[in-house]
Amino acid sequence: MSTPTRNGRAPSLSADSHAERGSAGALDRWLLKRIVAALGHPPVTFALWDGSTLDPKGESVGTITFKNRSTLYAVTAFPEIGFGDGYSQGRIDISGDFVQVLYQGFSAIDAGGPHKFKRNLVGRLPRSRRNTRNASRKHIHEHYDLGNDFYRLWLDEDMVYTCAYYETPAATLETAQVAKMDHVCRKVMLKPGMTVVEAGCGWGALAMHMAEHYGVNVKDFNISHQQIAYARGRARARGLDDRVQFIEDDYRNISGRFDAFVSVGMLEHVGPDHYSELGSVIARVLKEDGLGIIHSVGRNRPTPPSAWLE
Repeated sequence: MSTPTRNGRAPSLSADSHAERGSAGALDRWLLKRIVAALGHPPVTFALWDGSTLDPKGESVGTITFKNRSTLYAVTAFPEIGFGDGYSQGRIDISGDFVQVLYQGFSAIDAGGPHKFKRNLVGRLPRSRRNTRNASRKHIHEHYDLGNDFYRLWLDEDMVYTCAYYETPAATLETAQVAKMDHVCRKVMLKPGMTVVEAGCGWGALAMHMAEHYGVNVKDFNISHQQIAYARGRARARGLDDRVQFIEDDYRNISGRFDAFVSVGMLEHVGPDHYSELGSVIARVLKEDGLGIIHSVGRNRPTPPSAWLE
């Protein structure tokens, strides 16, 4: 943008100004090429705010546009956080087939190895936060205590947050979540009168399902205050509070002996640095002939942590 002089006329750009703009544009295009290379050259068009584009070799499924220079620099410096923030704040635009753009992008990243796109400008990979007792409370509070109304917008009626089990293509989200809970119960061979401990109970749906449909007594440990309060209220409303006990405490403080140990969707919050602690808890609380199940989201190979998720 030009600046008016005192007589109201804009000054002409000097040769130095043109040179500066040219060098900045060259740097912008170089950085864009670097980002596309780190992504693994997906079949997507990449565009800058000045209209310049970088097209794929084949057919493009859509366009990702960086709307300003600061966003481009942010993605170069902190790829996952820069891209996530840029898109959520409207500074990165995705046009065309949205799902295909993301699918092709993530497929290209996966094919090239996840380390490549995760590295920042100086080649450093993101580091995961350690889940000590105090840090775990902070992390869980930041995630699960956002408010139950938020989660109610997109979860099923029972507020089950983990992977659903679609036995048929016609299954609804609700029936798929019930099928998943039954699948977990079959894995640990639940029978009436057994005692079960669950580490990380979410909003309590699985615990109440086990008590109501399998006749077991359940103790649940969770450090999300809002989830525990919600689960206790639901158990009272369903007349299950004599068979399900929701305890607001860290899984590392579980005590007693149980016929079954259940943990669904919590291993991701434990973190590799604390796997041995979880293993010690299971060894301590599970009866000699007891069964346990750990259900988690995972990958086929180790990958660095996601800076966006962190």
